[in-house]
Amino acid sequence: MSAKRDTGHAGAAAAHAQRRRRAAVAERLIARAPDTVKDVDWDALDRAPAWLALPDAQLLELQRQVGALVHAPQMRLWIDGARLAAARAAIGDSLLQSLLAQREAPLPRDVLPLPRIDAASQVAAKLQAVGAAVLLASIPSGALRHAVATVLGQAGAPALACELAQSLVARAQSLAPDARRPTPDVSGGKR
Repeated sequence: MSAKRDTGHAGAAAAHAQRRRRAAVAERLIARAPDTVKDVDWDALDRAPAWLALPDAQLLELQRQVGALVHAPQMRLWIDGARLAAARAAIGDSLLQSLLAQREAPLPRDVLPLPRIDAASQVAAKLQAVGAAVLLASIPSGALRHAVATVLGQAGAPALACELAQSLVARAQSLAPDARRPTPDVSGGKR
C-alpha cells in the first residue's frame, strides 16, 4: 500500500513540476514574444526544453557557455590575455580551462559560420549571440521556435540540424561546473 502511495506522490510531484515549468515558459513567451505566442499550444509548451524556463541570468549564462563550446577551437588560438580574461569572466575559469583542454572540435568546420572575436570587448556578446543561435536551432521548427527566436533576439535559426544543436547544448551543460551549471528554477524564486 505504501509503495502505491509513494508512486502516486512521485507522479503528482512530477506533474506539478511540469506545470510549473510550462507556466514559466509561457510567462517568458507572453512577456517577450506577445505577437508570436498565440500560435504556441499546450503540447509545444510541454515539449519546450528545460532551459527555456531558466531565470534570465542563467539563460544568458547558458547562451555564453554554448557559444564558448562552439568557439572553443578559435579560443584555443588566442594568445592575448585580454580576450582570455574576458572569456574567463563570461563563462568562468573552470569551463574555460575545460574547453581549452579539449582537442576535438564540437562541430565540423564551416557547419556554423562563426563571427570573429578580435577584441576582449566583443567576447561576451559574441559568445552569447552564437549560443542563442544554437539554442534556437535546438528547438524543432514550428510555432515554439518562432516565438523563442523573438525571446532570444534571433532573426531565425541557423542552418544547423536540430539534433546536432541539441547535442551541443547538452555537451555545454555537461562541461559546466556544478556551481555554474544552469538548472531550471521555476518556483518563481531567484537563484
